[in-house]
Amino acid sequence: MKNIKAIAAALSVAVLSMSTVTAFADMINLNSEVNATEQVNEEKELKSRFLSSTGVIKKIVDYNDGDGAKMVSIEDEDGLPANIIITKDTYVINRDKLEVGETLTAFYDAQKPMILIYPPQISADAAVVGTIDLNIKVDLFDKELVSADNFLKLNISDDTEIVSEDGNKFDGELYNRKLVVLYGVSTKSIPAQTNPSKIIVLDEDEPVIDEDTNEDISKEDVAEMDVIVNGKKLEGVKPFKNDDGIIMVPVRAVSEALEYNVGWNPESQKVTVGELLSFEIGKDNYTMDDTTGIQLNAAPVLKDGLTYVPLSFLTEFLNASEAQISNSQVVITKSLSQ
Repeated sequence: MKNIKAIAAALSVAVLSMSTVTAFADMINLNSEVNATEQVNEEKELKSRFLSSTGVIKKIVDYNDGDGAKMVSIEDEDGLPANIIITKDTYVINRDKLEVGETLTAFYDAQKPMILIYPPQISADAAVVGTIDLNIKVDLFDKELVSADNFLKLNISDDTEIVSEDGNKFDGELYNRKLVVLYGVSTKSIPAQTNPSKIIVLDEDEPVIDEDTNEDISKEDVAEMDVIVNGKKLEGVKPFKNDDGIIMVPVRAVSEALEYNVGWNPESQKVTVGELLSFEIGKDNYTMDDTTGIQLNAAPVLKDGLTYVPLSFLTEFLNASEAQISNSQVVITKSLSQ
């Protein structure tokens, strides 16, 4: 397991306040530095991979027992509330300043599903506490190192510090990765160009690490692992790994252990979980309350008479704070009081 990451207060960005449903990229595009006479390439989709939510911290509580996660309640300048989930895997700038009264900006992946409740509950991939001295951009970058919203192009120099989330030097390719970019001045162009001061590569497609032995167990046979939900072993329940290396778990046994009812329509091969969530066998299209389907890069499958879903299904839809390999077991944790 990763520890909560933090970097010194001397680093980073002045982040503007905004509504919980407003894209950070949209806000930046109002910057007066942008030359409005230049034309945006209309063939490029102007859509940031990441959105952000900014507000003043009103309350901080433990999100789940013993796992270090926090639910941070914020209120934006218009008085609109939001609950930000900060876990061990959230990259946090100025983590030591996380307290009531400080400003918090949370960046989250726009392609990940959100729980349909009010106030909105947001799982942060990265966050900034307070203000810092550089600009910040969190987004997915292409081979030309242009952000997904076509706002910013990165020109890497010898002075650019490039690190992974743990602070170690990163020597891999930057394109098609989620990056936290800290930068100063930029050109008056579309996209704006900058020589970033620092780039943090958000972890993605990591090897499966056993938190107790710190060993890569990606090659281990997960079909032999027990499934543990809230500390209890599910008898007769085994996961498996699909052809793409994604760990799949039986949805009924795990969901019911998390106190969700599961329904099955054999004619349509449609599964319902709880009151809002549904999906069909063989379709990577998970739907919450008839909203647009969300993809998890793995379709649900029938295997030995059971329906299996990707392990990420549990954190993305069922509000589990933990769904991972630990001590050669698949460990799933969720506070049943939520």
